Amino acid sequence: MAGETAVESGQWDEKTLKRANFCRDKCTMCKLGRKKGRGLFYQLVKLEAKLRVCPWCRAYEKVYGVPAYQEPPAE
Repeated sequence: MAGETAVESGQWDEKTLKRANFCRDKCTMCKLGRKKGRGLFYQLVKLEAKLRVCPWCRAYEKVYGVPAYQEPPAE
């Protein structure tokens, strides 16, 4: 178990992992907001983090431990 992240250890159910991976890999708004770190998409994703409306962003935060506007920690 040494060196395993929460994602690899099976701590999350399949639905939560799928949502988190969608937010990380496919959500255009989140991807562009994280990549640039500034601008309209970044501000929208930061606003969503405060409102906590999007289930994909919430799953991303659960699985990776950072808000959707931040890059996931290196695995």
